[in-house]
Amino acid sequence: MLKMKKIMILKLFLFLLISPVILAQSGQGKLAGKIIDASTKEALIGANVVILNTDLGAATDVNGEYHVLNITPGTYDVKVSYVGYGDKLIQDIRIVAGITYELNVELNPGIELLEVVVTDKKFFEPKSTNTVKVIDSEDINRLPVIGVENLASLQAGVVVAEGSGGVDGNATINVRGGRGGEVLYIVDGVPQNDPLFGSNRSQVSNSAIEQLSFQIGGYEAKYGQAQSGIINVTTKSGDPTYTFFGDVLTSTYTDDYGFNQYTLNLSGPLLPGLDKQTFFISAERGFFQDADPRAIKLEFPSVNFFPDALPNNDASVWRYTIRTNHDLGGHFALRLGANINTRDFRSYIHSYAKSNSEHNPRNESSNSSFSARLSQNIGANTFWNLNVGYRVTRQKSGDGIWFDNLEAYGDTLANKKIGTPIPAQGSRVPRDEVGVFFGRGRVSNSFTRFDNQTITADLDITSQVGNHLFEIGGGFWYNITRYYSIGPVALASRMRDQVLPDGTIVPAKPRQQRYEDQQPFFFGFDIFGENKTSTGDGFTDAKTPVTGYGYIQDRFELEDLVLNLGVRLDYFDSKADILKNPALPFIEGDPTIPDAADFQRKAAEIFISPRIGLGFPVTESTVFHAQYGRFIQQPQLINVFTSITDVDALVTDNNLTINTGLINSEVTTQYEVGFRQILGDNKAALNITAFYKNTKNLVNTTTSFFQRRPGGELLRYISPSNADFGTIKGVAVSLDVTRLSYFSLSLNYTYSLAEGTGSSTSSSFVAAFRNETGEVPKVIAPLDFDQRHTGVVNLDFYVPKGDLGFLELLNANVLVTFNSGRPYTPLESQNLLAGTTNFGDTKGYVNSAVGPGWFRIDLKLEKTFAVGKASFTPYLWIQNLTDQINEINVYRSTGSAFTTDYLKSEEGKALVADPNTSPFFASDYVALEKNPFNVGIPRLIRLGFRFNFSGIQL
Repeated sequence: MLKMKKIMILKLFLFLLISPVILAQSGQGKLAGKIIDASTKEALIGANVVILNTDLGAATDVNGEYHVLNITPGTYDVKVSYVGYGDKLIQDIRIVAGITYELNVELNPGIELLEVVVTDKKFFEPKSTNTVKVIDSEDINRLPVIGVENLASLQAGVVVAEGSGGVDGNATINVRGGRGGEVLYIVDGVPQNDPLFGSNRSQVSNSAIEQLSFQIGGYEAKYGQAQSGIINVTTKSGDPTYTFFGDVLTSTYTDDYGFNQYTLNLSGPLLPGLDKQTFFISAERGFFQDADPRAIKLEFPSVNFFPDALPNNDASVWRYTIRTNHDLGGHFALRLGANINTRDFRSYIHSYAKSNSEHNPRNESSNSSFSARLSQNIGANTFWNLNVGYRVTRQKSGDGIWFDNLEAYGDTLANKKIGTPIPAQGSRVPRDEVGVFFGRGRVSNSFTRFDNQTITADLDITSQVGNHLFEIGGGFWYNITRYYSIGPVALASRMRDQVLPDGTIVPAKPRQQRYEDQQPFFFGFDIFGENKTSTGDGFTDAKTPVTGYGYIQDRFELEDLVLNLGVRLDYFDSKADILKNPALPFIEGDPTIPDAADFQRKAAEIFISPRIGLGFPVTESTVFHAQYGRFIQQPQLINVFTSITDVDALVTDNNLTINTGLINSEVTTQYEVGFRQILGDNKAALNITAFYKNTKNLVNTTTSFFQRRPGGELLRYISPSNADFGTIKGVAVSLDVTRLSYFSLSLNYTYSLAEGTGSSTSSSFVAAFRNETGEVPKVIAPLDFDQRHTGVVNLDFYVPKGDLGFLELLNANVLVTFNSGRPYTPLESQNLLAGTTNFGDTKGYVNSAVGPGWFRIDLKLEKTFAVGKASFTPYLWIQNLTDQINEINVYRSTGSAFTTDYLKSEEGKALVADPNTSPFFASDYVALEKNPFNVGIPRLIRLGFRFNFSGIQL
C-alpha cells in the first residue's frame, strides 16, 4: 500500500511538471475593479483600461468590471477612457506579485479634459491573506539603509544584529524566530540562496530595485524551500524615453573608515523610437578601507599601536544589473535579465590585530544570475509563462598572504622570503612574547573554495474563471555543487628531504601522499583543490542534487472575501552517498577500510503541503486575515554530503566530526491571524498580527557510537542530525500614518518568544565534544536570537515641489531602531586564552541570562534642485547619530561586552603577579577582551550627491 501511494505521488508530480503550468517563483500581479458613471453610478460597459508603457489592458464587461493579469510587479500609470466621458489618468498604481490591486474608477460625462489623479500609497495590501510588506523604489531612495536584507529588517517580525554583514556584505536576518537560513531570496524570478550553506550571496544596488516584496510568515503554495519568509526583488525596467542616473557616496572627508561607492544607471529604448523594446543597465562600484567599522577602538600599548579603523579589513565590490524587455507581437513578451556581483574582502581575526593583521583571511566571491521569461496572454483571462534561470556562485577563502598557494603556508623558505620566519617546517608562529596575541607571521590555517551552479525552470498557466483565479505550476532546480576544504600548514612538513642531527636523511613525501595525509574534505575538485572533476557517482565527483515542485492554487475573490486554497508538492533528491550502517561503518566489503559496499544512495524525499489563506472585511475599514500552512526546506547540503576522507579517518581515529548524510528536510507549521484597521479619514492604518510556528527536524550536532568491527571497542564520532525542534509565538504591530502636513510616520513593533532545543546547526557541538557519554542534553530554552522586543520607527519629512519656497524638495528621514537584549548562558568564569571548548562551568540554565538592549538613530538629509528634466541632490547620511555604543555580544562570565573579569579572579591576579609573566600581559589581555565585534557600529558620516536626467528623447 505504501509503495502504491509513493507511485501515485510521483505520477502527480510528473503531471505537474509536464502540464502547461502564475510564475512559480517570482509571481505576477493583477489589476481589477469596476468603472461606473460618476453621476448615476451605473456600470460603463466597454470602458477601456490601459496600463501605460505596456501592452496590457482590458475592457469592462456588462457589469462594468474588468481585470488585467500577468503584470510585472512595479509602479504604473493607468488610463481609463469611455466614449462621451472625460479620460482619467491614475498615477502611481503599485502592483505586487500574487496580489490583486483593486482600482475602481468613476468617469464624468461630457468632460474632454484629461483628469489626473495621484493615488496615495496603500497602507497594506487589502487583498493579501498573509503579511506582505512592500518597499518601492521611492521608499528605498529616501531610507538611510543600503542592502536588501537591511531593507527587509525594518519590518515587524524581523531581527538582525547591528552591523551584520558590514558595509559590503549580506546581513543575516531572523524572521519570526526562524534561523538565519530560513528566508528565500528571489531576484527577477531566480532563487539566490546558495544550496551548500543556505545563505543569500546576491547583491543588488539600491538604485536598481523597482520593488521589494517581503512575505513574512505564511505564503501561498507557489512558494517553497523557505520556512520563515520570501524576499522577492524586482529590478527596474526601461521607459520609452532615456534616463541617466548617477550617485556618489563617500566618507573620505568625514571619518577614517574609507567608505566609497559610485553608481551609474542608464535606461530607455534599445533604439530611439522602439518604445516597446527597452533596457535598463546599472553598475555600482564600492571600495572600503574598513568594511566592518565598530564602535570599539583598538589599543595596543605594548607596541604603541592605536588604529582608528580595523587593520587589514578592506573590501571591494562590483554590482551589475542588466534587464531588457521585448514586445514580440502576438501577445508574446520576452524579458531578459542579469544580476552579477563580485566581492573581495577580508575576515577579521581579533587575535591577529596587534601585529599580524596582514594574515587576516582573504576572500574572493562572485554571484552571477541570469534569467529569461517568455510570456503570452491568451485572451483576457489566461496567460502562461516560461521562466528559465541560471546562477553560478563561487568563492575562495584563504590566508591573507598565501591565499591559494597552499604549499607555502607552512614552508620555512617561503615565509622567510617575506620576512616572517616560522619555527619549523609545517608549523605556525605561536603567540608573541607577551602571550596573548599571535606573533607576526602567524598563518591562518584554512583554505576553502566552492563552485555552485544552479539551473532553474518553471512552466505555468493562470486563468481567471469567474471569481476564481486558478493557477497550476511546477518546476525544478538542478544543482552542480563542488567544495574543497583543507588545513594547508602541515602540507609542508615533508615537502623536501630532511637531514636529522645524526645525518640521517628523511626523504620527502610525494605531493599526492602529503595531501592525503591532511585528509581534505572535498567533492567536485581533485585532492589538490585545483581542478574540477566531472559529475557522476564517485565520492570525489561533483554533487548534483535536484529539487522539484508542483502546486495547484485557487484564489477566490469576492468584494468582501478572499480565499486562497492551495496544495504544494516538494521533491528533493540530494543524490548523497550515505553509510548503510552508521554503527558498523566498515561491515560491508573490506572490513578494514571504507569502500563502495559500505554506502548506498539516499532515498529522495517527497512532501505534500497544504496552504490556506483567508481575508475578509469586518467593516468598511477593518480587514481580517488568517493563514495556515506547512513549509518544507531542504537542509544545508554542506551537512549532507560525505567526503571519503572523513570516513577514512575513522579507520585510525575517533571523536571526529563527519557527515553521515542521514539528515532530512526541516518542517515548519505556521499559523497567523490578524486584522488591519484604517484610522481617521484614510490618514493612518493599524495592523496587528498574532503568529505561531512549530518547527521540527531542525539540524544540530549529536554524538553517535560505532565499532570498527562487531564486538570491537566502542568508539564515537560527531555528526549532524535532525535533532532539534522549536516553537515561536508572538504579536507584530505596525502603525502607518500618511502625510500630515509634510510628515509621515511608520512604526513596527514585535513581541516574540522563540524557544527550542538548539539555535543553529552547531550549537550543540561543545556539549557533544565535552560529554564523554555522548549525551547532548535536550532542554527547551530561549534561542540565541530570542529578541523579545523589537521596534523600528521611521519619520519622514518631505516638501513637495512648489511648496515652502527654497525648501521645496527637501527631505529628512529619521530611522530609530530599538530592541531588548539577547539571551546567553552564564559561566562561573571565562578565560579567553583557554579555548572555546574550555570556558568552565555554567552557573545558570541554558540562555537564562539576557544581555543589554540596543538603540540607534540614523538620519538621511537631502535637498533636490530641479532644472528642467534634470535634478541634482546633495545629501548627508549619518548612521548612529548619537554615537551609541551597542553591546551585541557579551562575555558569559559578566554579561558585559568589554570584560570577562578574568584579571580580577585569583587565577588572573596570580598570573599577572608572576615574575615570569610579561609586564604587558594585563594591557594585552584587556585589548583582547575589547573585541570590536562585541559592539555595533560607531557614528558613520557620509556625503552623497545624486543626479538624474530623465525624459530624454533622441
